[in-house]
Amino acid sequence: MARIRSIHPGLWTDEAFASLSMAARVLIMGIWNHADDGGGFEWKPLTLKMRIFPVDNVEVSALLDELVLHNVVQKYDVSGKSYGAVRNFGKFQRPKKPDRFCPMPASLREFSETTSVLSKDERNQSGTSTENLDDCADAVPNRLDTGSEPVPNQYGKVSAEGRKGGREEGNNSSLRSECEGALAPLAPAKPAQRRKSQLPEDWQPSPDELAYAQNLGLDGSAVAENFRLHWRAKGETKLDWHAAFQLWCRREQSFSGARTVGSRTNPRPKTAADRADEHAAYMLEKYAGGSR
Repeated sequence: MARIRSIHPGLWTDEAFASLSMAARVLIMGIWNHADDGGGFEWKPLTLKMRIFPVDNVEVSALLDELVLHNVVQKYDVSGKSYGAVRNFGKFQRPKKPDRFCPMPASLREFSETTSVLSKDERNQSGTSTENLDDCADAVPNRLDTGSEPVPNQYGKVSAEGRKGGREEGNNSSLRSECEGALAPLAPAKPAQRRKSQLPEDWQPSPDELAYAQNLGLDGSAVAENFRLHWRAKGETKLDWHAAFQLWCRREQSFSGARTVGSRTNPRPKTAADRADEHAAYMLEKYAGGSR
């Protein structure tokens, strides 16, 4: 079954790897996923194509020959079945509880650097458990802790691909934990809480605010200056000075009697003198019988 494997940074500058074609590089990395913990895999070109290149028009047999040519893998036969061994597999892959299901001669175990990885039958014969293999693995330098946990399919079930022991292996994969962290849903960011503030001393109306005042039939610059002087003198704080300016313009329009742009008439704003004259005329009419 497929397993999570790590990629050592030194791989990209490895001469044998760099000499491979692009498709052969993808193939060897795919073989790592499908090889057992001893670096062995079944030499089945068609099966490998379906697992690694399901939608690509490539000839896996030719790519395997290329890997053999560059001494990246070696082909061997046991009991009439063909297998492959991956060079230096154990140097960069370090399962927590390694297991082997492909038989492999001793010479090729050295080629794969997996001499300490035993099959279930070999462990039974020697009385060695997978837990005892951790101490042996710690003695090997320049390795990375990598898991060998089977990868579930799209239905969340583990496939039985090439697996004879049926035992789920170690789950301390640094790669897996990184992936899980990357896929974990992020908590929604809390919106920044707005705070009240005083009107800046150098406040000036924006073009949109001037246009808003003018659309109400007001002198935008004059209204803005009165607005600034008033609120700077009071020293009060508000959450939204833009909205405060619009409200100021609305009130100014109601006081002045100005009409919005587009109305039939658009008289100039009433001044204090105009309002005083109107009040005087009203008082004259009320108490002296005059006319307005």
